[in-house]
Amino acid sequence: MTSYLFIVNPEARNGAIGKMWPNVEEEILKRGMRHTTIYTKEPKHAIEIAREEANNFDIIVATGGDGTVNEVANGLYGTGATFGVLPLGNGNDFARGILLDDDFQRSLDILVNCKTLDLTVGIATADDDKRYFVNIADTGVGATISVSAFTEAKWLRGFLKYYYLALKGVLKYRLVPTKIQVDDQEPSDGGLVILAAGVGHRFGAGFQILPDNYAFEPDFAICYANDIGKMDQINLLNVLKGGNHLGRKNVHYIRGSKISLELGKALPVEVEGEIVSFAATKVTFEVAPEKMKTVVPDEFIQLKESRQKK
Repeated sequence: MTSYLFIVNPEARNGAIGKMWPNVEEEILKRGMRHTTIYTKEPKHAIEIAREEANNFDIIVATGGDGTVNEVANGLYGTGATFGVLPLGNGNDFARGILLDDDFQRSLDILVNCKTLDLTVGIATADDDKRYFVNIADTGVGATISVSAFTEAKWLRGFLKYYYLALKGVLKYRLVPTKIQVDDQEPSDGGLVILAAGVGHRFGAGFQILPDNYAFEPDFAICYANDIGKMDQINLLNVLKGGNHLGRKNVHYIRGSKISLELGKALPVEVEGEIVSFAATKVTFEVAPEKMKTVVPDEFIQLKESRQKK
C-alpha cells in the first residue's frame, strides 16, 4: 500500500490550516490512505523534514501554500522521492499550474490515483544564496512586493492582498539599471521593472506573468519589462491578472534555460513567495539538472500529450 507523509504548515492561510486539518485528516482516513502527519514549527522546517523523511515514504505531500511547496521541494530535490501537493494556502499558484484547485477532496483523490510526471525544476542564485524552485522566480518590483507581504495587509487574503500590495509597490518602485543575458544571446541593458522566469504561469495569487507555460516543458518562459513609465507600470499591473501584457511596449517574452542579471542596485529575489535574498546584485535563474517526480491530475498528463502532438 502507498505510504504518504503530509508535511503540514498549521500557520499557513493565517492559521486556518491548523484548525481545518482534523476535517481534512478525516477525509484521508475515509480513503484508506496509509499516512503520517508532521507539523512544521518554524520557517525552513519543512526542508529538514522532507530531506530526513524522503526515503521513508512513497509520497511526500506539501500541505499548505506556495511557501510550504517550495520548502518541501527544496528538501526533496535530488533524493528521487515523489512529490505531492495538497493545496490549502492563500495563493496556491504552483498547484493551479499543475491543474489542481481549491477542492481538497479532489486533490486527495488525485494523490490516491498516484499518476506522476517528471517536472522541470529551477535554481535561483542570488549572490551567494541558492534556492530550488518549482514554479516562478523573480526580481524587481514583484520581489519587493513579496517582501512587504510578510508584514503588511495581513487583513487581506489571496489576489486582493497581492493586488493591494502591488499597487503600493509600483508607486514606490524606481527603475534599476540592469544587464540581462539569456543563454548565449547578446546581453541587453535597461531600467528593470520586473523579471520573472520559470515553469509555471502564475504568481502572486493569480497574476499570469508567464501565460500558457507549464512545468512539463524542458526550459523556462521568461518575461521582463524595462524602461516603462509609472502610468504604464500601473497599466501593466492591471492587465497581468489575465495575462494580457504580452506585446506591450518594452515587455519581452522569450524562452531559455539560463538567465543572468547584473543589477545596478541591490534588489530582493523571491521564489514561490519565499525570499532567496533581500538584497542581491548578481542573480541567475537556470534549469536544474534533475527533474522532480510529481503527482499530477490526469488532466495535466493529457495537456502534456496534446501539446506534444502539435
